[in-house]
Amino acid sequence: MDKNESIAAIEEEIRRTNTELARMLTSQGQFVTAAESLTGGMICSSFVDIPGSSDWFSDGFVTYSNEAKIMRLGVPYMLISKHTAVSSEVAMAMAQGALHRSGADYAVAVTGLAGPFEDENGVPYPMDPRHERGLVFVAAAYAGGACVRRCVFSGNRTEVRKKTNRQAVIMLKKLVQSAQQYGIIK
Repeated sequence: MDKNESIAAIEEEIRRTNTELARMLTSQGQFVTAAESLTGGMICSSFVDIPGSSDWFSDGFVTYSNEAKIMRLGVPYMLISKHTAVSSEVAMAMAQGALHRSGADYAVAVTGLAGPFEDENGVPYPMDPRHERGLVFVAAAYAGGACVRRCVFSGNRTEVRKKTNRQAVIMLKKLVQSAQQYGIIK
C-alpha cells in the first residue's frame, strides 16, 4: 500500500468493490450484514451509498464496546478476556454472531485499533503488549465457512478506518465470489 495513497482513492475502490458486490448478491437474491467496532458504521454506510442497497444489504451491528459485542453478537466474554477484543478470535466470533443474528447470507466483521495512540501532549496511551498501532482483524463468514485476516494499517485514525473498510469489502467480495463459483450457497 502506497504511503501517499489518498482517501479519495480508497473511497473510490470501496465504491467500485461494493458496486460489484451488489451485482453479485442481487443476482442470487442474497444479503450481507456487517459487525463493526473501530469503523463505527462506516462499512454499513459504504453499502448504502450504492443505489438499491436494500436489495442486498440487510442490517448492521455497531458494537464498539466489549459489552455490545457480548450482548448484541453473542461473543463469549471468555474469548475477549483471553484474547482481547482486538484479536482474530473475536473478529471471527463477531462475524459468526452477525451472520446468525441477522439471517443474512454473508457477514463481515472488523475490530482493531485506529488511534490516536498519544494524548495531546504526546504521551502514549497504555496498550496491550499483544497489540501494535493500526492493528486490525477482518473476518468474513457464510454458512459454508469463514476467513479472518490480520492487518496493520498506517496513517491517522481516519486513514486506518478507511483502509479497514476497504479490506473488509474486498474480503467479503472474494468470499462471495468463491461461494458462488463453487456453488457453496446457503
